[in-house]
Amino acid sequence: MQSDKAGRAYWDRVWADDALPPPVDPKQTNLDNYVNRRFHEFFSRIFSRIEPRGKFLLEVGCAKSSWLPYFAQQFGFRVSGLDYSEIGCRQSQGILSNAGVKGEIICADFFAPPASLAGKFDVVVTFGVVEHFTDTRSCLEALVRLLKPGGLLVTNIPNLGGWIGAIQKMVNRPVYDIHVPLGVEPLNKAHEQSGLKVLNCDYFLFTQFGVLNLNGLDSSSLDWKIKNTLLKILFHLSKLVWYCEGVFGKLRPNRLMSPYINCVAQKL
Repeated sequence: MQSDKAGRAYWDRVWADDALPPPVDPKQTNLDNYVNRRFHEFFSRIFSRIEPRGKFLLEVGCAKSSWLPYFAQQFGFRVSGLDYSEIGCRQSQGILSNAGVKGEIICADFFAPPASLAGKFDVVVTFGVVEHFTDTRSCLEALVRLLKPGGLLVTNIPNLGGWIGAIQKMVNRPVYDIHVPLGVEPLNKAHEQSGLKVLNCDYFLFTQFGVLNLNGLDSSSLDWKIKNTLLKILFHLSKLVWYCEGVFGKLRPNRLMSPYINCVAQKL
């Protein structure tokens, strides 16, 4: 079994804030919701391949997830979540309850999940999970075991090979170091080596500096305050770009600027 480079204690600290976010709502048109609306466009294209209503979807790494209610409300999936952080799992259950959405949250390591989950799901989704493991292939193979034949694996990771990674390394090296920087080609290859048919693997969005974080740094220090100001400026720059995209059209994602990589693959 692989170990998470971040570790359970790190994630428990990240999810320690008791405030629960609302579910993702693509109908909100403000700039702060721009990224969620773009993800909604992405998922709408993916799920147009299938009839999602009544099908089983699992989010692996679901701690404090605002996405599970979204998948249920927008597409009609029967949703479940899997995570090994007890704090994060309780928060995910609370978010589902607040949204009035039925769903099962399982607190377990996805390398050793309950036997009842094997081959159960039509869709498995991860946001920022596989890049925390040094052996990407074995991580993906563990996820594949949760899928039905023909099921879809949707993998989202941060693009640390461009500006996002360079700035994260500069402002908070320990957070950078708990990731394995992966590009499109290595991620695509790892999915194929895991027995999957890759349907699409590419950079996603032109910019989103809001993914940068100062987790673990002393928020009372001058250094933190300077870095926090820098990140706020960069985030406002992202919002300016999003506004321009709304007026003039979307910019092409690329290795240097894009904050994310998305990969969609099918179990054979």
